[in-house]
Amino acid sequence: MPSIKPNPVSSVTSLRRRVARLLEPKNKTPGHQPQLILELPSTLGTEHTIDYPSKNISKFLDFLTDALPDGDVYLFGGLLRDLAFLGSKGFSSDIDIVVEGDWAKCTQYLEHLGAKKNKFGGYRLSIGGWPIDIWSARETWAIRHGLVKYNSIASLTETTVLNWDAILMNWRTGTFIFRKNYFEDLKSRVLDIVLKENPDPLGMAVRVFRHLCLKDAKKITHSAVGYLVDSTKCFSFDEIRLREKHSYGDNRIDPNVYQFFKQIEKVEGEDLASRYSIARDIMEKELGLS
Repeated sequence: MPSIKPNPVSSVTSLRRRVARLLEPKNKTPGHQPQLILELPSTLGTEHTIDYPSKNISKFLDFLTDALPDGDVYLFGGLLRDLAFLGSKGFSSDIDIVVEGDWAKCTQYLEHLGAKKNKFGGYRLSIGGWPIDIWSARETWAIRHGLVKYNSIASLTETTVLNWDAILMNWRTGTFIFRKNYFEDLKSRVLDIVLKENPDPLGMAVRVFRHLCLKDAKKITHSAVGYLVDSTKCFSFDEIRLREKHSYGDNRIDPNVYQFFKQIEKVEGEDLASRYSIARDIMEKELGLS
């Protein structure tokens, strides 16, 4: 399967358009047949039930927002990252939603709709074939484990592993919350690590290595280098390769890229920049590039 070429947005306006194109209902005019005779029900009752939109994400988000008039509903992370970085053709993941407000009331709605608890304390359901995970903003993994203090919804931008994931969209207002220099880093394709701790260390290591090997990232920060060096301490290349195949269906991580970061880990007694340079020289000699 060919990879999608990065096409980063440069502003919130462009990202808002991409979100609308993906999630908003398409305007279709169905053909109508005239109906001259209407059947009446056998009884006319006064019962009223709420029928949530099960086939359209945009309308479902409207429904959930209306159900929580004193709270707010946010898109978070993966969907916004992929739309901002790749466009709608690059998104094929789960949709993460966080709720700031009356979580107890929200869970009542979700359970009524048949949503099931996921392993990290949120709820999962499917809307129009899209898997959706819904979380309480105050109960997301990093905040629940005391790694980030919750001061406001903006605190969630400190809980992601990658800087590209650190963005939220308020569904009610259409406004975005993101880390400083978010769009500049996206445009320059600078990959950084915000928070190293996460509930799936192997899966995240695979994702960061894969971004490098697919050439999504053009630049990498000291923090990201340190993260990948630490990952080679924790996981063998075989473990990385097996998990990548299981998660993505193919293998794009170059063993030489893994070995490069492993080599940095072996270099002792120097600062990270010097170790990076020494490891690069060693790898170039081994590969006959110098």
